Amino acid sequence: MDRSDERSTPLLGEGLGRRQFLRGIAATGAIAGAGGLLAACGSGSKSSTADAAGAPRKRGGNLKVGLAGGSSSDTLDPHQGLTYLDTGRFEALYQPLVKLDKQAKNEFVLAESITPYNGSLSAWVIRLRPGVTFHSGKNLAADDVVFTINRIISNSFSGTTFFGPIDLKGVKALDDRTVLVPMTKPFGSFVDSLAGGWYYLYVVPNGFNPKTPDGTGPFVYQSFTPGQRSVFVRNKNYWKSGLPYVDALTIIDFSDNTAVQDSLVTGAIQAAGQLDPPQIPALANTSGVKTVVSQTGQFKPFTMRVDQAPFNDVNVRQALRLLVDRQQLIESALNGYGVVASDVFAPYDPDFDSSLHRQQDIPQAKFLLKKAGMDNLTVTLTTSAIATGTVAMATVLAEQATAAGVTIKLNQVDPGTFFATGKYLNWSFSQDYYSYAAYLNQVAQSFLGSASPFNETHTNNAQYTSWYDQANATADLSTRKQIVYEMQQYDFTQGAYIIPTFMDTLDAYSDKITGYTTAKVGESISNWDFEHLSFI
Repeated sequence: MDRSDERSTPLLGEGLGRRQFLRGIAATGAIAGAGGLLAACGSGSKSSTADAAGAPRKRGGNLKVGLAGGSSSDTLDPHQGLTYLDTGRFEALYQPLVKLDKQAKNEFVLAESITPYNGSLSAWVIRLRPGVTFHSGKNLAADDVVFTINRIISNSFSGTTFFGPIDLKGVKALDDRTVLVPMTKPFGSFVDSLAGGWYYLYVVPNGFNPKTPDGTGPFVYQSFTPGQRSVFVRNKNYWKSGLPYVDALTIIDFSDNTAVQDSLVTGAIQAAGQLDPPQIPALANTSGVKTVVSQTGQFKPFTMRVDQAPFNDVNVRQALRLLVDRQQLIESALNGYGVVASDVFAPYDPDFDSSLHRQQDIPQAKFLLKKAGMDNLTVTLTTSAIATGTVAMATVLAEQATAAGVTIKLNQVDPGTFFATGKYLNWSFSQDYYSYAAYLNQVAQSFLGSASPFNETHTNNAQYTSWYDQANATADLSTRKQIVYEMQQYDFTQGAYIIPTFMDTLDAYSDKITGYTTAKVGESISNWDFEHLSFI
């Protein structure tokens, strides 16, 4: 779907794509678990302690959260986030219209409803929740949503793609709580798209100045030192009655996850997110600490460019998928923290085709390589510590490939080089990182030619794009499911992602804290649910 006539879309390799995947960059323990890779199978522990039901709750206190990473580029501008630490700060201060909840389902937040206008999928009506105020005291109104949409799109911020084929000139307030959002073509996945990109779509007041953060979230800005810490205080006028529980929230940036772990054990912090797999068994056996392992839909694909040899041959792409021992990779690279995936994403989407399964098949992989004239294939895989597990997964894949006579040479670069303009989204064979999103939302991000801001594989298939448009143009759920199944069949048989696993999210908490749960999306700290955390 070519959107070049609808709005200015950043070119592949520019800042828009980079922001999406820097969300995982701070997890610098990416090679954890790489030692003794294939020999480590079965050594992982999936010990996890859920929050005790009915635990006594207290009001007050300063909750300290530790996350690895942070730099001078950290920001409080909710539309220019670079890392998952930025997202954590944004979740404390701001809120979106709709988001994915802990069960990976759409949850209306500032929007009371989002519905087709007069039954048409070519225009949508956003009805705002009443009784919501910004920290400044301004009432949330339709003009704030109009301003937010214009600010994101006119600046080509990362959230732009999630609005779909929006007709920006026609976006307007119908009354104080109602916004009309017209499209240039039917866009039936509008709500799913807003929910999937919620961490780029926080609503700000009309005339917003990022130097004075002003949101509707559970906490109010007090201080912020990029790369070090952020201090927020309880929003006394929060629209959710009785929340949040704590009086203050301090988010502390650490240099690495070892420092995070030490601070949790000593009590300097009470919550830690995006931990490395080897840390969980140790923390699970540490007095005063509880670990939470969340099975999620997040994935870190190996990406193959379909416009470059040898990956322009589908036989090569399928062969590389068939040489992967997925369970062994999970055990070796991730200490067992993941579930097997079969190269198709969005496992919680109601239209996900759960019948698609792929297992290692070395004879078939060799057959396909011979068919392609690539019996002794040698390729270079560019890897980087962009997220937990990426380098370890690349190392395991390279070892497994030898069984099919394939040589995978690893080109490990630092994250800065990996995401550099002109290199990111242009590596021939590489990796990336995504949290869970609904199927059509993920397709729009990745596989629609130049219209997709994160198209690492350079996929641009006219039939596939046509299916996407058809799915968005139908209101009939049965018809849409059939179309989406066709698209997933293409992903499975023709696609350019190797997705060996849906990875777990690993968090840990002091036993002096309650209110946390597991969450399926792949975001930290119970989907950044600071407002429900409390001291016991």
